[in-house]
Amino acid sequence: MILSALLTSVGINLGLCLLFFTLYSIMRKQPNNAKVYAPRSVAAKGAPAETNGFDFDRLLPTAGWVKRAWQPSEDQLLSVTSLDAVVFMRIFIFSLKVFGFGGIIGVFVLLPINFLGTQLEVDFSDLPNKSLDSFSISNVDDGSNWLWVHFCAAYIFSAVVC
Repeated sequence: MILSALLTSVGINLGLCLLFFTLYSIMRKQPNNAKVYAPRSVAAKGAPAETNGFDFDRLLPTAGWVKRAWQPSEDQLLSVTSLDAVVFMRIFIFSLKVFGFGGIIGVFVLLPINFLGTQLEVDFSDLPNKSLDSFSISNVDDGSNWLWVHFCAAYIFSAVVC
């Protein structure tokens, strides 16, 4: 894989993520969308009151809902949702913890070790078109003691996950 292709893909995906986050933040504030984004509260309270005036605050994206989404405990979630939603949240939080730990080990431990290997030729003159092989384990010298770091990282990752 070419480094410039990876960075282009990351840029496009981050841009789309920001766009969808902004659209969701704006759309959930619109009174006509209450039955989509908060169906239980609409069912409990009835139809939302119609607003006649233009409110500029409804067009500004905010991230306050993200903090409120992480605050409820499992008991609070179970009281307002189903058991499926609680199990889904448990799996989601577990996945964030596992991939967060794996990402930290991969980026801050394994990636520098792989990059500092001398198995492959390193040419910094054409960095955008450089292959990502220099960041893989194939760049670590055969028989090097740095291979034990990969071995230990795999066991530590397995121990944390289990």
